[in-house]
Amino acid sequence: LFPAGVLSGFQPIQVLKSLGNTRVMSKVGLRKALLVVQFSLSMIFILTVIVLYNQLNLFLHNDNGFTVENKIVIHKGNTVLETLKTELEKQSNITSVSAASHIPMVGINFGSGFKKSADDKEWKSLSYFAVDEDYIKNMGLTLQAGTFFTEEAGASNKNLIVLNEEAVRLYQFENALDAVGKTLIIQEDSTQRQIIGVVTNYQHELFGERLEPMALVYNPEKYTLLQVEYNGDFNEASKTIERIWAGVNPGVKLDMRAFEVELGRMYEIVFGTLVKVLGFIAFLAITISCLGLLGMATYTIESRKKEIAMRKILGSSNKALIYILSRGYVTILLLSLVIALPVAYYMNMFWLETLANHVSVDLLTVSAGIFILAFFGLFTIGSQTIQAIFINPVENLKND
Repeated sequence: LFPAGVLSGFQPIQVLKSLGNTRVMSKVGLRKALLVVQFSLSMIFILTVIVLYNQLNLFLHNDNGFTVENKIVIHKGNTVLETLKTELEKQSNITSVSAASHIPMVGINFGSGFKKSADDKEWKSLSYFAVDEDYIKNMGLTLQAGTFFTEEAGASNKNLIVLNEEAVRLYQFENALDAVGKTLIIQEDSTQRQIIGVVTNYQHELFGERLEPMALVYNPEKYTLLQVEYNGDFNEASKTIERIWAGVNPGVKLDMRAFEVELGRMYEIVFGTLVKVLGFIAFLAITISCLGLLGMATYTIESRKKEIAMRKILGSSNKALIYILSRGYVTILLLSLVIALPVAYYMNMFWLETLANHVSVDLLTVSAGIFILAFFGLFTIGSQTIQAIFINPVENLKND
């Protein structure tokens, strides 16, 4: 629309008077301003995509206080978990099997009010997972004090509870050892649960959220999945699980995923999708910007061919010509960086600060964004200004 508007505004008499000097786009300031805006937006998108990608990697590969390697999650469906667990534990390539109500870091858990004694006026909210006696080994958790649920305790495990370090602070126990042996009353059924142990904090909430107090309780009625730890190859372990499942649940479909994949599904959906969408937008933005820059550079070379020819006759070197022709466009790129970098930094730090665990917009991230923008920008400029080397002065001046 811009060239069409400029062309439609030409006065025929003025154009025909100075046909040889007609400049198709004389609004130099507007052209440069548009390019600065385009490249600034491109830089903002590029940096945002890099930050999102780094944040996604942090979510998926950070040390969250538990083991994720060599584990498979089996969702219960209509099967009896106890039978399936017993059969899996007999297999040579299966090292640990644990039943649980939830997997950590997906933002789903049980919750209820707990208090230390009946005299306390307020219930304090506490998240909890239902787990069996093998959970601590399967997850690679560390006991700060006390013990964990045991197979020998059987049904009496239901009267016990294990806290994390944050829960110890919530209920104002002096330390982990002080909490062991005390009791908590659960609001659901007003029963008492004796604290038998305290585990080191691990990331059970969504990764971006602040670590909250939590408890582990023993309740087979609330188990929804098995966490299977294996040794050796994933495919071999999967075949073993499929074989055992088929024996226990003939004709029933198996819902099985790698533990790491199960953890990362939500983050892939949210952040992975954002990376793809914003990456595509960034690609479009820088493509449009480079097309505009290409048009300006091409027009400049065409309109200054005689000037270039004269300079070559007067002894200008190829390097000097390229510098003269490209310095204006390099200035545009530098100005774009000056505008875009502070905006991109503060914009990304604003949303990153809402997450408890986050990356930073560091020098490496900024350098990567600058390199990408500079590469495409300088390549576009160079593809045209390099033509100055091949301009033949005789051909361009023979009619003057």
